[in-house]
Amino acid sequence: MFQALLAAIGRVVWVVALVAAGAGMAQAQGRKLALVIGNEAYQELAPLATPVADASGMARALRGLGFEVTLLTDVGPEVFQAVLDTFARQSAEADTVLFYYSGHAFQQGGVNYLVPVSARAANAAGLVAQAWALDDVAGRLGGGAAQVLVFLDACRDAPMTGMASAGLAPFDGGAGSFVAFATAPGQLAWDRIDGSANSPFTAALLDHIAVPGQSISDLMIAVRNEVVAATGGQQTPWDQSSLRAQFSFVEETLPAFEIADTTSVTIGAPVEAAAKTVLAAVSGAVRLAALDGQTRSLAKLSGVEPAAPRIGEVPPVGGVPLPEDLALAVQGELKRIGCYGMAVDGDWGNGSRNAMRAYYKAKKLDAGEVEPTEAVWRTLLAEPEKTCETPVVAVKKKAPAKATTPKATTQKPAAAEPAPAPKKDGVTCKFMLVAVVCS
Repeated sequence: MFQALLAAIGRVVWVVALVAAGAGMAQAQGRKLALVIGNEAYQELAPLATPVADASGMARALRGLGFEVTLLTDVGPEVFQAVLDTFARQSAEADTVLFYYSGHAFQQGGVNYLVPVSARAANAAGLVAQAWALDDVAGRLGGGAAQVLVFLDACRDAPMTGMASAGLAPFDGGAGSFVAFATAPGQLAWDRIDGSANSPFTAALLDHIAVPGQSISDLMIAVRNEVVAATGGQQTPWDQSSLRAQFSFVEETLPAFEIADTTSVTIGAPVEAAAKTVLAAVSGAVRLAALDGQTRSLAKLSGVEPAAPRIGEVPPVGGVPLPEDLALAVQGELKRIGCYGMAVDGDWGNGSRNAMRAYYKAKKLDAGEVEPTEAVWRTLLAEPEKTCETPVVAVKKKAPAKATTPKATTQKPAAAEPAPAPKKDGVTCKFMLVAVVCS
């Protein structure tokens, strides 16, 4: 019963721990929104090869990671502004907001601009009037979010000749933000390599974004190393972080423990009540303090070496009034479970104590209390019948038969016959004394 009880409690506590951990993860991540844009079919600017595939791949990956994704491809200013308005309102209630852009971009006067596919301009000033300032976009996304993540796979080449400077300018997203560029400030990014479906930067992102337990900083280290290797050192992704908490796209998964039952155990109401008592005691901080053989591997979680349980270490089954005669009640329970075969008379002697020892032996427990205590009685209440195979019975000892050791008989030596009188030569005289009594 103890092993079944501890196994049941261990399983329930373990499930509570898993649920609590899962709830904590969900609370830490909260609602996650992503606005993903890929522009490549420019009408008057140089077309690009991979932004739509890049954006589509990121959208699929983010949906798989629990983000609510809005995907726009080859979008103009009217559609973008309408979608941005709606997305900004939603982001006010989100915990994490992600903005991904793949397409043409440029900097002018230290300000970064994202270019719509419909942009038509003969000079940089005209292009600025039609482009979207990154500062304005990012500013609208960070209204209520705990963290804002910005990924820019842009500045693959100058969108038009005569631009003042190549590449993008450094960008500060403000407190609680993380900004990643496909390449370092002032440098150009590659569009594709050897016919790849994605740019080097987005391809590396897709390769590493779903690694469990990987922080966003470690993600960018992996992305940076892959891009540098793929471009022969000609492109180095860059990031800037002012996050106030650690962020991972995929939380660390807890190790799975498989608890295999070798026997079928029916958990009754008394055991369930005891389990509820234990769970109530650990509701504030889930810990595994007692484990049986089936869950011994879980002891490593708390550093507790399992020990054989004893009566009183596990909360006894309650709800039953305490009897007036504990000795009589304990004898009755011992008899019910097959550990006691003598008369239930309340006379607690060596026979009753031996029955308790038989109970411990049948349960494979260390010998414990052998006197009729409340803890003993309440524990025995929850035991099934036939716990002991052979009950302890009273054996009437027969009075030892008195030893009838035969007494040694000392025989008196037979009286020696008188030696015959030596014969004498000559006359032999015989005398007879005759007494005559007269009255």
